[in-house]
Amino acid sequence: MRLTPELPAKAEAQAAQLGLDRAAYVRGLIEQDLKGGPGNVPRQFASEDLVGAFRLGGQHATNRRIRKILQKRILSARESHR
Repeated sequence: MRLTPELPAKAEAQAAQLGLDRAAYVRGLIEQDLKGGPGNVPRQFASEDLVGAFRLGGQHATNRRIRKILQKRILSARESHR
């Protein structure tokens, strides 16, 4: 498993605050994540390829907003090609 150099130190500090060693802390996180199941993960904007590709007026890029923008562009392009 590859980690950034600072991540193990941060995990070690968090584990110490909880009174655990790093291995127990990581095991606990994995067990907690697996117990939640796939349905409990909040959906996020997943395409980093599109980040910054659209002007959203300071709003966060969400799948719904990007879909609306793309739909408007497609409809506009269809109208101009008639």
